[in-house]
Amino acid sequence: MNESGPVLSNEPISAPAVKRRRPALRVLGTSVTQLSAIKAAAEEDLGLDLELITLDGTEAQRRGALHPESFDVYDQWFHDIDLIWPTGSIQYIDINRIHRWDEINALPKTGRLKPEFPRARGGDPAKRLFVQLDGSLGDMASDRVSMVPTVHNADSFAVVGADAGEVDSWAALLDPAWAGRVVLQADAAIGSLDMLLALEASGELHAGDLGDLTLEEIDSLIEKLRGYRDRGHFRRFWSDEDEAVDAMMQDGPIIGSLWWSGVTRLRSMGKEVTMVTPREGYRGWFGGLALSVHVDKWLKDAAYDYLNWWLEGRPGAIMARSGAYMANPDAVRPYLDEAEWDFWYEGKPAGDDIRGQDGSILYARGSVREGGSYQQRMSRVTVWDTVMNEHNYLVRRWEHSLEGQG
Repeated sequence: MNESGPVLSNEPISAPAVKRRRPALRVLGTSVTQLSAIKAAAEEDLGLDLELITLDGTEAQRRGALHPESFDVYDQWFHDIDLIWPTGSIQYIDINRIHRWDEINALPKTGRLKPEFPRARGGDPAKRLFVQLDGSLGDMASDRVSMVPTVHNADSFAVVGADAGEVDSWAALLDPAWAGRVVLQADAAIGSLDMLLALEASGELHAGDLGDLTLEEIDSLIEKLRGYRDRGHFRRFWSDEDEAVDAMMQDGPIIGSLWWSGVTRLRSMGKEVTMVTPREGYRGWFGGLALSVHVDKWLKDAAYDYLNWWLEGRPGAIMARSGAYMANPDAVRPYLDEAEWDFWYEGKPAGDDIRGQDGSILYARGSVREGGSYQQRMSRVTVWDTVMNEHNYLVRRWEHSLEGQG
């Protein structure tokens, strides 16, 4: 201050810098892909904060369909799209913003790895991949898709604590020799297919279309399920992978539904488990990533970054160590060593011990993956996980039966 008063300045007063933290990208999915290793790798590579919302399949479906404001990215199975798309809870994806779209192989785009392979029954991913001119989903190619295809596999069932050498049919799930030691998936859309495959293989039920039952065929399925349940044939019905692993860790020989990620978890815990190669073929599933209808502005850019990251190779290698395949395998190969690639994708004897993501030994040197190579296994999918036209009726009757209500 001088004698004439304070010195005034026209310069603006600078406010203290405030660093605004961008919100976390919220990803809704299941334990199949919601792994701590995936979260850590994505945050490291992308500089994003991720919030993984991990639910069982049914609860993830419900939240995906009814509460799109609660998530940004939907990480689920392609057959779920039949439930989610009609609700308007997810928006289309522009394939021009997917950097490695052309590297994705033919399986999710056409329903088969090679033209000469037959298309399996059920929820073929290609049938709900492309957004058509009228807003419906189909397999006619366009530049808009419902999901970015990512992880997938050919699943069957597992044998724990016994020699699996003689087990080569889905019918084993209903064999009286295993009574009281059978576990089955509780999810109606998936567990029903395991049960149907077993009933078909044992000659107890023959559906016109295994992937789309009529009301009468659903009633027949539930009657069979209830009969086996009432006779004490099933030890447990499981809803998520933690329950599946817990069921398989119980004493005594056990047989039943299991995902490959469950196999690797059990093996990492020292449990000897074998996935059966059924002569009737596998039940296939395909996963992908979708965008909530509410995602826009910065979050939309971040979501596309996350979708693109899944096709960059590193996450595919993480998922390979859980037994799953990636839609663009060539991007994965540089992130696996030669022994890993040969074992998981080529079906060759392991040139070294095969380790899981945590470093534990899953398969000893010289072991061969059950079912063979990627092409051999995926070409033998006989039915895809699906949402049938009478899905609501199936779910209602299936869940009531598991609860003992008939």
